[in-house]
Amino acid sequence: MLSMNILSDYKEYIYAVYRERSFSKAAQVLHTSQPWLSAKVKEVEQTLGASLFDRSTSPLTVTPAGEYYVAQAQKMMQIEAEMDQYFEELRQASAGRLRIGSSMFFCTYVLPALLAGFQKDHPGVTLTFEEGATKILSEKLLRGDLDVILEAEKPEQAGIRSLLWEKEEILLAVPARYEINRELEAYRYTFDEVLKRDLPGCGKPPVPLARFADQPFLLLDETNDIHDRCLAICRNAGFTPAVKLQLTQMMTAYYLACEGQGVSMLRASIPESVTPTDSVVFYQLDDPLAVRDIYLSYVRLRDSNLKKQLIGYLEDRAEKI
Repeated sequence: MLSMNILSDYKEYIYAVYRERSFSKAAQVLHTSQPWLSAKVKEVEQTLGASLFDRSTSPLTVTPAGEYYVAQAQKMMQIEAEMDQYFEELRQASAGRLRIGSSMFFCTYVLPALLAGFQKDHPGVTLTFEEGATKILSEKLLRGDLDVILEAEKPEQAGIRSLLWEKEEILLAVPARYEINRELEAYRYTFDEVLKRDLPGCGKPPVPLARFADQPFLLLDETNDIHDRCLAICRNAGFTPAVKLQLTQMMTAYYLACEGQGVSMLRASIPESVTPTDSVVFYQLDDPLAVRDIYLSYVRLRDSNLKKQLIGYLEDRAEKI
């Protein structure tokens, strides 16, 4: 039985001669001398007992035995390349960096806990969170400055792939001391009740939003998806909100509502992420715009094994409602 070394040790040399159809050109590509290369190929042929090249032709041609040898060599080189890629990606996975863009709320309150399991499985990976508006984050994603983004707005730029990650409810947060809450007890959720609203027997009907037409509103600015949603939801209820303050951060609006500064439409996951308080109550809204999609977006052409693992991890933990 012939040694496998004959196939494996010299396959790159023989493949170069096959590709270049010339010993001299192959020697130049391999940065070696033509006599040395010719001797090595002859050594392989003697061991195999068959000629691999027809040296009487110009350019050089392969014999049937040579065609078989080249075909098997290509398979071996493909396997070696796949192995190299696999172990290189393992090295990247154990020591790499992933950059995730999202809102301030997600970066502060959601992603650290959500990705704790991923970091446990990839202790050498550094995760970087970057806050920003969807447009800015999308531009950074296209430039390669971010690996993935999680945002309520679907990026419109060509080249970005977006997957529906979850659906998110928007609630109305109202200072608990406001007199109107007494009139709306049948719709009102305390802090503890809003966390249990999806349990059997714990739900309440959506509030008639028109009852808040005279209340001061805390509105997020135009860079936030909820800005337009809030105006549209109020318009659908038959009024234009009286905006007391316009804010850049959702958590600022929440804490100002707790302080009695006004009512605000906020993401329903906020109560799950902050300390319980008796200073604010919540209402559900009866409007299709009170449920919005959260998208997981990335540039597919730049997929690495590590990024694929992150995307798969996030998909597995999506809570589609």
